[in-house]
Amino acid sequence: MSYYIGMQAAIDYIETHLKEDITLEGISRVTGYSIPHIYRIFGAMVGCSVMTYVRKRRLSNALYDLVTTNRSIIDIAFEYGYESHEAFTRTFKSAYGAPPRQIRKAQTEPILFERINLLSDRKGETIMKPEIIIKDEMTVIGISKYITGIEEKKFELINETRDALRSAVDQIENRVNDLFYAAYDYLPEDMEKEDDDITYTYYYAVEVSKDSKVPEGMVKKTLPQGKYAVFSYDVDKNTLNGMTLEESVYDYIDGVWLPESGHELSDQSDYEVIDKKKNQIDYYISIK
Repeated sequence: MSYYIGMQAAIDYIETHLKEDITLEGISRVTGYSIPHIYRIFGAMVGCSVMTYVRKRRLSNALYDLVTTNRSIIDIAFEYGYESHEAFTRTFKSAYGAPPRQIRKAQTEPILFERINLLSDRKGETIMKPEIIIKDEMTVIGISKYITGIEEKKFELINETRDALRSAVDQIENRVNDLFYAAYDYLPEDMEKEDDDITYTYYYAVEVSKDSKVPEGMVKKTLPQGKYAVFSYDVDKNTLNGMTLEESVYDYIDGVWLPESGHELSDQSDYEVIDKKKNQIDYYISIK
């Protein structure tokens, strides 16, 4: 067994036993390596010790449950192996800079510590590692348009939608920031069709407070809370998270990053955040 396969087996074992008691003896039995061997090789390949990795994964999953559910903090603490509220709070505060209750109330986008995939990382091409965050629910108001036809026609319709909103954006009250948001609602049955046959509803919008009124001819849409991989595209430099692209952004994300990432797409819509001042687009890819 190669070290890559052996240490990935250790990682996979940890993942399926995060809510149970994990010991180096158990990992040793799964991998076939001695405990000293695991301690040395795992740390070198993963960048932290086995038990530190276990702690980070448990805390990350606890963080996800904390901000996406209404479960009590003590229930979450017990589920991930903490013997008391105090022990969980102390560890959580050390990792995230604030106690669980404060993180739950704050309007933040906490960064998760995701499972490492050693086998994908050793491919010939360097695989990008975007931040994985929990994004809070947002309310946007803007213009929607049904997009159909060949690719050239679709681009025309999208540009018309963007131009229409920019010329009427002053009608929208209670705007939260200067950013623009683009979202796409696809029909699941269209996903296996050729590009020219795929149709969708396109939204170009701005973020507003939840109870904002909708101007005539516009629509309100909720972008739900979810777990997202975030990619930042520099339009001027043609770089995605600092890496020069040889293909389109979505061709890279869907064709290169996703198959090697170990993640799966969720059923929620992806969306884009456009910063005109920085000439930057952030792509929020919804994952499970």
